[in-house]
Amino acid sequence: MDVNAAKWASLVSLLILTLVFCMLPLWLLWSVRHTIDQGRKAKYARVISLLSCFAGGVFMATGLLHLFPEVDEALNKASWGHGFPVAGFLTAFGFFLVLTMEQIVLDYKESANVRVISQNRPSEEDSDVTQVRRRGGSVVGVRDHPLTTSLDGTSLDPVSSVDADPHSTFRSVLLTAALSLHSVFEGLAIGLQPDVDSVMQFLLAVGLHKAVIAFGLGLNLAQSRLSLWSCVRSNIVFSIASPLGLAIGMGIEDFGHSVDESVVNGILQGLACGTFFYVTFFEVLPHELNQGKWRPSFKTPCHPHWLFCDLWGNVPGSRCFSKWRILSSYHLSTQDPSILIRIHSKI
Repeated sequence: MDVNAAKWASLVSLLILTLVFCMLPLWLLWSVRHTIDQGRKAKYARVISLLSCFAGGVFMATGLLHLFPEVDEALNKASWGHGFPVAGFLTAFGFFLVLTMEQIVLDYKESANVRVISQNRPSEEDSDVTQVRRRGGSVVGVRDHPLTTSLDGTSLDPVSSVDADPHSTFRSVLLTAALSLHSVFEGLAIGLQPDVDSVMQFLLAVGLHKAVIAFGLGLNLAQSRLSLWSCVRSNIVFSIASPLGLAIGMGIEDFGHSVDESVVNGILQGLACGTFFYVTFFEVLPHELNQGKWRPSFKTPCHPHWLFCDLWGNVPGSRCFSKWRILSSYHLSTQDPSILIRIHSKI
């Protein structure tokens, strides 16, 4: 098979694979909402909660085990920073950049709401409720919709478990942008490979990585306040990111070997790494911990529900990322392929 033909096949394969796994959570939530049996609906809601914690672990693994080492490696390769921990600084800067942007957006929305309330002149009781909601905080949040629960406190409506906090939409959009930016660089790496074997091996590693990330992103978007069309549009944008990077890599031969590219790659992915940490600890995990039935008690300091799934969310992510880093750092055109096999067997 020709190298260009293999790259075009990889482009189409990544597009279809990512789109399918992004849309899968939408179908899952649609099935839950149209389930009449309340007992089955409660079980489905628990499964969705487990998957959300799993996605949180995947996002944390993406930033901690994959992006952060890549940023450090790219900046060290360019000899940029001269002993200063630039990778950690960029990650922290990306974290607080997202925090600052979110607070600016929220301040604008709250100012607009205050003007509307002052025009309508609400009663004193309504004003108190409004102030309580405004003091909800970005982590805890106050839900503006009723919760449908059974006698044992189990949520019967999966829609009620979706955080109606307006922060959720902004964070979901930022998460999509960060993941799309990272996916462009992954596709670029495939497009720069010189032979068919290299393309196929990179496609396998990136495909496994993308499948897990795409499902987590799709679940996060499906549980946000975005409309159905907005979720589909965000999924499409994320799905075409890797094929776009692959196409760029096919058209540019020496781009991946320049020092300037390493610096730009490190800076952008460092900011994306901070975004992943912010979304994990301010969006995914607080959404699950805010539910009373999953909150840890003094008798059970660490509830196994969210802790187990969050930790196991790191396992497939770390396995895929370790294989990706082995393939990225190893020269695949070596004359002794048994070396790669021995390295792969140790993962």
